[in-house]
Amino acid sequence: MTSTPSIGNILIVDEDSNITDLLKVNLGSEGYNVSITSVAEEVDRGSLESTSLVIVDAMSQPYSGMDLIYDLKDDPDTEHIAIILYSTIKSERMVIDALDAGADDYIVKPFSLRELMARVKSVLRRHSGPVRKAGLMSFLDLTLDPTSQTVKIGGVPLALTRTEYSILFILLKNVDSYVSRIELHHKVWPDTAAGANERIVDTNISRLRKKLGDLGSNLVNRTGHGYMLATTV
Repeated sequence: MTSTPSIGNILIVDEDSNITDLLKVNLGSEGYNVSITSVAEEVDRGSLESTSLVIVDAMSQPYSGMDLIYDLKDDPDTEHIAIILYSTIKSERMVIDALDAGADDYIVKPFSLRELMARVKSVLRRHSGPVRKAGLMSFLDLTLDPTSQTVKIGGVPLALTRTEYSILFILLKNVDSYVSRIELHHKVWPDTAAGANERIVDTNISRLRKKLGDLGSNLVNRTGHGYMLATTV
Protein backbone atom coordinates (compact mmCIF):
# COMPACT_ATOMS: atom_id res chain seq x y z
CA MET A 1 0.00 0.00 0.00
CA THR A 2 1.50 3.35 -1.04
CA SER A 3 1.15 6.47 1.10
CA THR A 4 -0.08 9.79 -0.20
CA PRO A 5 2.78 12.32 -0.55
CA SER A 6 2.70 15.21 1.93
CA ILE A 7 1.78 18.62 0.49
CA GLY A 8 3.76 20.39 3.20
CA ASN A 9 5.32 20.03 6.64
CA ILE A 10 3.72 21.89 9.56
CA LEU A 11 5.09 22.22 13.09
CA ILE A 12 2.63 23.00 15.92
CA VAL A 13 4.12 24.42 19.13
CA ASP A 14 1.51 24.29 21.88
CA GLU A 15 1.17 22.62 25.29
CA ASP A 16 -2.60 22.11 24.88
CA SER A 17 -2.82 18.52 23.63
CA ASN A 18 -6.56 18.81 22.97
CA ILE A 19 -5.89 21.47 20.34
CA THR A 20 -2.74 19.93 18.88
CA ASP A 21 -4.37 16.49 18.51
CA LEU A 22 -7.39 18.06 16.79
CA LEU A 23 -5.21 20.06 14.41
CA LYS A 24 -2.96 17.10 13.63
CA VAL A 25 -5.95 15.00 12.58
CA ASN A 26 -7.58 17.72 10.48
CA LEU A 27 -4.42 19.06 8.87
CA GLY A 28 -3.30 15.48 8.24
CA SER A 29 -6.57 14.76 6.44
CA GLU A 30 -5.79 17.69 4.13
CA GLY A 31 -2.46 16.11 3.19
CA TYR A 32 -0.05 17.94 5.51
CA ASN A 33 2.64 16.19 7.53
CA VAL A 34 2.22 17.51 11.09
CA SER A 35 4.69 17.37 13.97
CA ILE A 36 4.07 18.67 17.48
CA THR A 37 6.15 19.99 20.36
CA SER A 38 4.81 21.42 23.59
CA VAL A 39 7.80 23.61 24.52
CA ALA A 40 8.95 26.47 22.28
CA GLU A 41 12.50 26.37 23.63
CA GLU A 42 12.85 22.76 22.50
CA VAL A 43 12.25 23.56 18.84
CA ASP A 44 15.35 22.52 16.90
CA ARG A 45 15.69 25.29 14.32
CA GLY A 46 18.36 23.29 12.52
CA SER A 47 15.83 20.60 11.61
CA LEU A 48 13.24 22.92 10.05
CA GLU A 49 14.68 23.05 6.54
CA SER A 50 11.65 21.36 4.98
CA THR A 51 9.07 22.98 7.28
CA SER A 52 6.51 25.12 5.46
CA LEU A 53 4.58 26.52 8.43
CA VAL A 54 4.89 26.90 12.20
CA ILE A 55 1.70 27.33 14.23
CA VAL A 56 2.66 28.50 17.69
CA ASP A 57 1.18 29.57 21.02
CA ALA A 58 3.44 28.91 24.06
CA MET A 59 2.85 32.51 25.15
CA SER A 60 2.87 31.56 28.87
CA GLN A 61 6.28 29.90 28.69
CA PRO A 62 9.55 31.61 29.77
CA TYR A 63 10.80 31.28 26.18
CA SER A 64 7.56 32.25 24.50
CA GLY A 65 6.02 31.82 21.09
CA MET A 66 7.00 35.42 20.35
CA ASP A 67 10.64 34.64 21.22
CA LEU A 68 10.52 31.72 18.81
CA ILE A 69 9.15 33.95 16.03
CA TYR A 70 11.95 36.48 16.49
CA ASP A 71 14.59 33.75 16.41
CA LEU A 72 13.10 32.07 13.33
CA LYS A 73 12.95 35.37 11.43
CA ASP A 74 16.48 36.39 12.52
CA ASP A 75 17.96 33.14 11.18
CA PRO A 76 18.63 33.12 7.39
CA ASP A 77 17.98 29.37 7.38
CA THR A 78 14.46 29.70 8.80
CA GLU A 79 13.30 33.22 7.88
CA HIS A 80 11.39 31.80 4.90
CA ILE A 81 9.06 29.72 7.09
CA ALA A 82 5.46 30.91 7.36
CA ILE A 83 4.21 31.52 10.91
CA ILE A 84 0.78 31.72 12.50
CA LEU A 85 0.61 32.82 16.13
CA TYR A 86 -2.56 31.83 17.95
CA SER A 87 -3.31 32.75 21.54
CA THR A 88 -6.02 33.51 24.08
CA ILE A 89 -4.61 37.05 24.30
CA LYS A 90 -7.09 39.31 22.53
CA SER A 91 -5.64 42.77 21.99
CA GLU A 92 -4.68 44.97 19.07
CA ARG A 93 -1.25 45.47 20.64
CA MET A 94 -0.58 41.74 20.59
CA VAL A 95 -1.65 41.47 16.95
CA ILE A 96 0.67 44.33 15.98
CA ASP A 97 3.56 42.92 18.01
CA ALA A 98 3.12 39.50 16.41
CA LEU A 99 3.08 40.93 12.89
CA ASP A 100 6.06 43.16 13.64
CA ALA A 101 7.94 40.11 14.89
CA GLY A 102 7.34 38.41 11.53
CA ALA A 103 4.17 36.37 11.99
CA ASP A 104 2.02 36.07 8.88
CA ASP A 105 -1.25 35.87 10.78
CA TYR A 106 -2.70 36.01 14.28
CA ILE A 107 -5.68 34.00 15.48
CA VAL A 108 -7.46 34.39 18.81
CA LYS A 109 -8.40 31.27 20.80
CA PRO A 110 -10.98 29.82 20.88
CA PHE A 111 -11.21 29.72 17.12
CA SER A 112 -13.32 28.14 14.43
CA LEU A 113 -11.57 25.07 13.04
CA ARG A 114 -12.81 25.93 9.55
CA GLU A 115 -11.38 29.44 9.84
CA LEU A 116 -7.99 28.19 11.00
CA MET A 117 -7.84 25.66 8.17
CA ALA A 118 -8.68 28.43 5.68
CA ARG A 119 -6.01 30.70 7.14
CA VAL A 120 -3.41 27.95 6.97
CA LYS A 121 -4.13 27.48 3.28
CA SER A 122 -4.09 31.25 2.70
CA VAL A 123 -0.74 31.74 4.44
CA LEU A 124 0.87 28.84 2.61
CA ARG A 125 -0.53 30.05 -0.72
CA ARG A 126 0.89 33.49 -0.01
CA HIS A 127 4.29 31.99 0.75
CA SER A 128 4.37 30.42 -2.67
CA GLY A 129 4.86 34.01 -3.85
CA PRO A 130 3.46 35.89 -6.86
CA VAL A 131 3.36 34.23 -10.24
CA ARG A 132 6.91 34.15 -11.54
CA LYS A 133 7.51 36.14 -14.68
CA ALA A 134 10.62 36.55 -16.79
CA GLY A 135 12.60 39.78 -16.66
CA LEU A 136 13.88 41.96 -13.85
CA MET A 137 11.71 44.64 -12.29
CA SER A 138 13.58 47.77 -11.26
CA PHE A 139 12.98 50.94 -9.29
CA LEU A 140 15.86 53.39 -8.94
CA ASP A 141 18.69 51.19 -7.59
CA LEU A 142 16.34 48.40 -6.48
CA THR A 143 15.89 45.29 -8.59
CA LEU A 144 13.44 42.43 -8.14
CA ASP A 145 13.94 39.14 -9.95
CA PRO A 146 10.55 37.35 -10.21
CA THR A 147 12.26 34.14 -11.34
CA SER A 148 14.37 33.70 -8.20
CA GLN A 149 12.09 35.94 -6.11
CA THR A 150 15.07 37.91 -4.85
CA VAL A 151 15.38 41.64 -4.22
CA LYS A 152 18.56 43.71 -4.26
CA ILE A 153 19.35 47.35 -3.54
CA GLY A 154 22.56 48.55 -5.12
CA GLY A 155 23.43 44.92 -5.79
CA VAL A 156 23.08 43.96 -2.10
CA PRO A 157 20.47 41.25 -1.35
CA LEU A 158 17.51 42.40 0.73
CA ALA A 159 15.96 39.93 3.20
CA LEU A 160 12.18 40.14 2.92
CA THR A 161 9.43 37.91 4.19
CA ARG A 162 7.10 36.42 1.58
CA THR A 163 4.39 38.88 2.59
CA GLU A 164 6.72 41.87 2.22
CA TYR A 165 7.90 40.52 -1.13
CA SER A 166 4.31 40.17 -2.34
CA ILE A 167 3.51 43.77 -1.36
CA LEU A 168 6.67 45.09 -3.03
CA PHE A 169 5.89 43.09 -6.18
CA ILE A 170 2.46 44.71 -6.42
CA LEU A 171 3.83 48.22 -5.80
CA LEU A 172 6.55 47.73 -8.42
CA LYS A 173 3.86 46.88 -10.97
CA ASN A 174 2.21 50.22 -10.17
CA VAL A 175 5.12 52.66 -9.79
CA ASP A 176 3.93 56.27 -9.42
CA SER A 177 0.34 55.07 -9.02
CA TYR A 178 -1.45 54.55 -5.71
CA VAL A 179 -2.61 51.10 -4.70
CA SER A 180 -5.39 51.21 -2.11
CA ARG A 181 -5.18 49.41 1.21
CA ILE A 182 -8.26 47.42 0.22
CA GLU A 183 -6.63 46.27 -3.03
CA LEU A 184 -3.39 45.31 -1.28
CA HIS A 185 -5.35 43.45 1.36
CA HIS A 186 -7.40 41.62 -1.26
CA LYS A 187 -4.37 40.59 -3.34
CA VAL A 188 -2.01 39.62 -0.52
CA TRP A 189 -4.65 38.12 1.80
CA PRO A 190 -7.25 36.90 -0.73
CA ASP A 191 -9.08 34.55 1.66
CA THR A 192 -9.79 37.21 4.28
CA ALA A 193 -13.10 39.05 4.20
CA ALA A 194 -13.01 42.53 2.67
CA GLY A 195 -12.29 45.20 5.24
CA ALA A 196 -11.27 42.64 7.88
CA ASN A 197 -8.07 43.41 9.76
CA GLU A 198 -6.73 45.82 7.14
CA ARG A 199 -4.33 47.11 9.80
CA ILE A 200 -2.16 44.17 8.77
CA VAL A 201 -1.42 46.07 5.52
CA ASP A 202 -0.14 49.12 7.41
CA THR A 203 2.01 46.95 9.69
CA ASN A 204 3.69 45.11 6.83
CA ILE A 205 4.17 48.33 4.86
CA SER A 206 5.92 49.83 7.90
CA ARG A 207 8.26 46.84 8.12
CA LEU A 208 8.94 46.96 4.38
CA ARG A 209 9.66 50.69 4.48
CA LYS A 210 12.28 50.18 7.20
CA LYS A 211 13.99 47.41 5.26
CA LEU A 212 14.16 49.59 2.13
CA GLY A 213 16.49 51.97 3.95
CA ASP A 214 16.93 55.24 2.05
CA LEU A 215 14.39 54.07 -0.52
CA GLY A 216 11.83 53.84 2.27
CA SER A 217 11.05 57.52 1.79
CA ASN A 218 9.86 56.68 -1.73
CA LEU A 219 7.18 54.37 -0.34
CA VAL A 220 4.55 57.00 0.30
CA ASN A 221 0.95 56.93 1.43
CA ARG A 222 -1.95 59.32 1.07
CA THR A 223 -5.15 59.12 3.04
CA GLY A 224 -7.98 57.89 0.86
CA HIS A 225 -5.63 56.81 -1.94
CA GLY A 226 -3.35 54.15 -0.50
CA TYR A 227 0.34 53.38 -0.99
CA MET A 228 2.71 54.09 -3.86
CA LEU A 229 6.35 53.77 -4.86
CA ALA A 230 7.10 57.32 -6.02
CA THR A 231 10.01 57.96 -8.36
CA THR A 232 10.44 61.45 -6.89
CA VAL A 233 9.53 62.61 -3.39
